[in-house]
Amino acid sequence: MVGVHRTRTLRGTVVEGETHRLVVDDGDLNHGYKIKRFIVSSRYPANSANGCFGTLHLDQVTDPIWNWNDNRQIAWASTSITGTGANNAANAPFSLVDPDHIVLRDLFLTCQLGQDTVDGALVNYFVELETVEITDNQAVLTLIKERSQDV
Repeated sequence: MVGVHRTRTLRGTVVEGETHRLVVDDGDLNHGYKIKRFIVSSRYPANSANGCFGTLHLDQVTDPIWNWNDNRQIAWASTSITGTGANNAANAPFSLVDPDHIVLRDLFLTCQLGQDTVDGALVNYFVELETVEITDNQAVLTLIKERSQDV
């Protein structure tokens, strides 16, 4: 890598079960992002049915199921809620980010809530990205790697 520049965050809410495009592409293939942190959370952590999980991927996949064999999926996160009533507590969130991926084009997010959800339910997300400058050769290899499996 030629150099590392700055941190960028993407955060908000998304409708569970839908694929959302998080725009990061600036048209320059020598300018990319490394994902440093990915977190998802229910908007209602007091409800034990509202655990959730999410996947960051490099194309518009519609299935939120984790598949670590699919090179297009590059980060996975979940949060579970235990207990009932006043004893509810969010367990430590799980997050795994593939450190070997650089995002050159757009990033996509798919999240799913636990049981007892209604259509249109929202999931919180937080993605921390670090900008990186790469050479032309690294850009070509990164684009090939994005499509090298399960296409």
